[in-house]
Amino acid sequence: MKILLIGKHSKTGGAAIASTRLLEALKEKQVDVNMLVQEGGEEEEGIFSTTKGVVKRWINLFRFILERLVFLRQERSKSIRFLFSLANTGESIIRNRHVIEADVIHLHWINAGFLSLKSLKELFHLGKPVVWTFHDMWPFTGGCHYALDCKEYTRECGQCPYLKKPGKGDLSHRIWRKKEQLFRNSKVTVITPSSWLKECVRASSLLHHWEVVTIHNPIDHEHFKPVEREEACRNLGLDPSKKYILFGAATMKNVLKGFNYFLEAVGTIAGEPDTVEDVEILLFGKTGGDVAQSFPLKTRNIAFVQSIQTIVELYSVAHLFVIPSLQDNLPNTIIESMLCGTPVVGFRTGGIPEMIEHRVNGYLAKCKSSTDLAKGMRWVLSSDSYEKLSAETRNIALKRFSKDRSVEMHLDLYRNIVNRDPQS
Repeated sequence: MKILLIGKHSKTGGAAIASTRLLEALKEKQVDVNMLVQEGGEEEEGIFSTTKGVVKRWINLFRFILERLVFLRQERSKSIRFLFSLANTGESIIRNRHVIEADVIHLHWINAGFLSLKSLKELFHLGKPVVWTFHDMWPFTGGCHYALDCKEYTRECGQCPYLKKPGKGDLSHRIWRKKEQLFRNSKVTVITPSSWLKECVRASSLLHHWEVVTIHNPIDHEHFKPVEREEACRNLGLDPSKKYILFGAATMKNVLKGFNYFLEAVGTIAGEPDTVEDVEILLFGKTGGDVAQSFPLKTRNIAFVQSIQTIVELYSVAHLFVIPSLQDNLPNTIIESMLCGTPVVGFRTGGIPEMIEHRVNGYLAKCKSSTDLAKGMRWVLSSDSYEKLSAETRNIALKRFSKDRSVEMHLDLYRNIVNRDPQS
């Protein structure tokens, strides 16, 4: 049984990291598996890129820009520019040898000019079993990656809050209709990392009839585990006597990541000397030069890192990790932090409540409430039994997010759909 994972990137973004980790975990089980991406990839690791040469890179960029230009005229604001995908342009991969040889095609995140709706139609019509891990809501919406408070995806989309001029027949509705035609006779098995996203699929007008199973992303608890704090501080140039609050995002400009709520929450606790004594802020990701200056507490920017060891050290030196996402699936960062024994404070939204047990391994704040977010940060910082809290945080992660269980569930699913009667 040959499995082919397909995604836009091999390393950039949470979905890419999750799919690459699945590849590695399957290989450890001696599964015949490869990964096909548009960008990145090391062939010796079983990751093959569709991009060969400078000309193809320019074509990729052109496709990406073309999609953005179409949306640019209709976007409500610049802040949501990359939170909506049209999939009106992309490449055909059905003649790629890895696609031809695969027994199971397993899609992951395929936007940003990689696969168009036409490309997906070609794949579906190959007659091969298709599995699709949803890393956000895009597959069953009229274009947005997260619908937030909008429920139009349960109908036919339209009146889209992402658009400058929403209406019944707006861009989101037109994309919804194209997807409806594409998905009408397609048989795809969906994986959702969170139960929350599974319920969203069930409620959607487009894909409520598709088979959906929930399998969390595999994360290696042997890689992500607490390391000696003083040594980690030394490696990172940090002070072991400080309490560090960690915040990270691929980009602070993504409004869904809730950076402003974090900033406001820090401003709240900054006025409480007993709470913030010896407390500093750690930021990692694309922060921009002036972000650290926005905080009333001493703040350090850590350059964007891809080394697992450095990320583990960051979690291990942090007293708590804050993730004020306004909506999210099942963030890798929360599991990583928990496995490193670092409690997490986040909003009660999306799949996050499936990860954080309120006042047990972290704190669930009311969504969009910087005041409650500050309360959660205060609760962790003031804990008089932090070592117990840290140990319980890792124990919960080990129980709920077993790498081996995730891999076995994937394998069971592959076997079932390969052996299934094609007429069923």
